[in-house]
Amino acid sequence: MIRNWGLKNKFVTVFLLLITLPTLIIGCVIYYQTTTIFKQQAENNAVGKLEKNEDNLTSIIRGIENMSSYMIYEKNFRTFFTATEENLNQAEYKEAVAGINGYFTFQLMSHSYIDSILLIANDGHVLEIGNRVIGDEVRLNQVAKDLEGAPYWSNTYRVVENGAAKKNVVSLTRVINDINHINEPIGMVRIRLDQSKLYKTIENNTMNQPGDYFVLNKKGEVVLHQDPSLAGTPFPDPKITDWIVNSKSRTLKAEANQSDYLVVKRAIAGTDWVSIAMVNEGEVVKSLYNVRGLFVFMFFLLVVLGAIAFIGFYQSFIRRIVELTKQTKQLGEGDFTANVPVSSQDEIGKLGLRFNQMVTTIQKYINQEYKLKIKQRESELKALQSQIDPHFLYNTLDMIRWTARLEKAMETGQLIERLSKIFRMNLNMGKMWVKVEEEVQYIQNYLELQKSRIGNRLNYSIFYDDQIKDIYIIKQILQPLVENSILHGFDDLPRQGVIRIRLFKVEKEIWMDVIDNGWGFPNEKQEQDPNRKSGYALPNLIDRLEFAFGEEAKFEVVDSLVGTWIRLKLPISENDNSNLISNETGE
Repeated sequence: MIRNWGLKNKFVTVFLLLITLPTLIIGCVIYYQTTTIFKQQAENNAVGKLEKNEDNLTSIIRGIENMSSYMIYEKNFRTFFTATEENLNQAEYKEAVAGINGYFTFQLMSHSYIDSILLIANDGHVLEIGNRVIGDEVRLNQVAKDLEGAPYWSNTYRVVENGAAKKNVVSLTRVINDINHINEPIGMVRIRLDQSKLYKTIENNTMNQPGDYFVLNKKGEVVLHQDPSLAGTPFPDPKITDWIVNSKSRTLKAEANQSDYLVVKRAIAGTDWVSIAMVNEGEVVKSLYNVRGLFVFMFFLLVVLGAIAFIGFYQSFIRRIVELTKQTKQLGEGDFTANVPVSSQDEIGKLGLRFNQMVTTIQKYINQEYKLKIKQRESELKALQSQIDPHFLYNTLDMIRWTARLEKAMETGQLIERLSKIFRMNLNMGKMWVKVEEEVQYIQNYLELQKSRIGNRLNYSIFYDDQIKDIYIIKQILQPLVENSILHGFDDLPRQGVIRIRLFKVEKEIWMDVIDNGWGFPNEKQEQDPNRKSGYALPNLIDRLEFAFGEEAKFEVVDSLVGTWIRLKLPISENDNSNLISNETGE
């Protein structure tokens, strides 16, 4: 029943069932999957932000610890820490202090977050580099002594800078032991880091990632935060503080400012700190609402465009096809041999019936007119071919060649033999395809005849790759190029004309180079000279290449300082072009 419906009913059914309904179903599936993906993206953003910032912070921590470890082994630091009061004025001590100042000056210039460095020797003399600060750091000294050389990272605490300004710092305090007696302390070092600058350095590399990042200690107190006023105080959200202190869960769902947040934490090795990232799920997923609105808009737009397409299709095509069906009845005469399967009785089916009748009529005219003309052309071609008897020509040339040899005209005999081979290649039993080796022999005979004609004014060389000698190409492909070089390139040439021919394989192509040292292609001035006319050889060759190989064959003129360099690129099929001659009979 459906097959016999009209095109309008079919088109409406197709539009509803195959376009509108699938679009709605696919849209709902995409919307659901997009929601899941965006929520997963929120967690990925939080984890990514945490990992990136934690890597930055860990890198800084390890760098500062390595700086303190360096003091154990470096000579200038050992000199400072082991000097007694009597040694403070000695040149060796002053030289060591100068070296230490240079080293830390470089570190302060390279790392903006380093605020100051304090070195304390066992006998009490100190060395301060960087900002002069004062703060309650007695407890730090005691903790560092208890650790017996292990680094201790403090929480954020406040210091007074240059007697007035206050700032928040975190510091590394460490006992420096004697390298020769590893359990014997010789001094202490404290490296203070500016809390604000340290946070900016960590956060700098992830400005393109949404969310907040901060560092708390395991008691829930703020160590690093973008708000400096929170440093050193308990985190204002008690739910997060309790999660840090009591929970081993890696993630937490929190609510703040009427928004849902995903919080991720990870302990920082070697410290009492916990790295935390917070991502607002609403901010990440808000683009989902834009996608939903865009989908609804696209759905209604699709319906409207479908209706417009239906009206336009009916007016532009269906109505015209109905009219064409009526008009084809006037051409429904003749006996059709071509047949179009007709499986329905709609307008297209009726058009198919009329088309079958039209094809039959066309086939009738083809049989009566075109085949008759083809037979006539074939007869004319055979008549022309029969005008030349190849066997008579070969036998005659062979008789002349032996006569020349009997008369001891060896050179004349050789020339006649080469001419005979050229004629044999030209006829080649009607075949268009020859092997590369046969084409090379043909062009060699041709060049020898030309060399006999013009003498020492011509010299040539031929090279071809042995692996391509049995590949088939169209015959006489090189002769037009060589002839062009001799006739046009060497005309009135004040030097000996040289032609170099190269045939080689490059991947799945045969490259053929014909290079001469002649005049080259004519410029604008030479084109006005009637003696520099170009013949039909090159256009004819290009047409033959196109007929034989299509667009895969390439004719290129390579830049050359002297003369002309022509390169032909012919494709090689998987069976070495032998398929191209499979239908040739040679008759």
